[in-house]
Amino acid sequence: MKKSLLFAVSLCLLNACHSGESQIAASSAPAATPASSTEKQAHYRVYTEQSYLPFIAHDGSKVSGFEHDILDEISKRQGFTVSYTPYVWEGLFDTLNSGKADIVSSGITITDERQKIMAFTDPHFETETVLLTHKKNADIKKFADIRNKKIAIQKGTLQSRIVEEYQGIPVFAETSWLSVKSTIKHDSDATLGDLGLFKYFVKTYESEGLTVIQDPHSPKEQLGFGVKKDNVELQNKLNQGLKQIKADGTYQQIYQKMVWTISIST
Repeated sequence: MKKSLLFAVSLCLLNACHSGESQIAASSAPAATPASSTEKQAHYRVYTEQSYLPFIAHDGSKVSGFEHDILDEISKRQGFTVSYTPYVWEGLFDTLNSGKADIVSSGITITDERQKIMAFTDPHFETETVLLTHKKNADIKKFADIRNKKIAIQKGTLQSRIVEEYQGIPVFAETSWLSVKSTIKHDSDATLGDLGLFKYFVKTYESEGLTVIQDPHSPKEQLGFGVKKDNVELQNKLNQGLKQIKADGTYQQIYQKMVWTISIST
């Protein structure tokens, strides 16, 4: 979703995330081995953005979203616990090497550049970068149409490369919501970001007359959880847990819940 943002959630991409996977009854899935009374459960600290719906959201002590639900189910099967801390996007990756976080989450696109500084789990979602604009902006139909137009983007994301490539005028914002807000208020002509996130905003702010523009040249992106580069044990736990929830149908249930949230028909 992110930040290459993912959330492609076009009809074919939504299905591509889990195509070819057989749905096995939950009763036949491998059960997590419970910790003994003398064995202390491992605990992992998850750092995320404050809000990057529908992937993650913090509301006081409550955390919710697609990635939260995935990690919650993985932790049950792999026998560990997690806690969540909201953090700013620009410094999020640094929390791994500084020792603050064990896992980072918020619709993070897996890229070769990022793999130099941290390790990723297997992808849990496929997405793409799209434009969010007002329906009345009929002259914006593809990336090439942003030339000389003010395009809002969140600081530190990969969308800045697209703005530069198509010669748009970047309008930087601290958060994804503030970038969207600038377009709602007509301070920018459009916003670049993740498809799933923008579908959520189109639904939430239906009265604003927003629309999502997908471009055929937008590359597909794989989203994953980030861990410290040498933390192979945790990486393996997350990958194994992801395989388990896909095998027993839990991933599909979480996925459909998310799809309903952003009002996409599959």
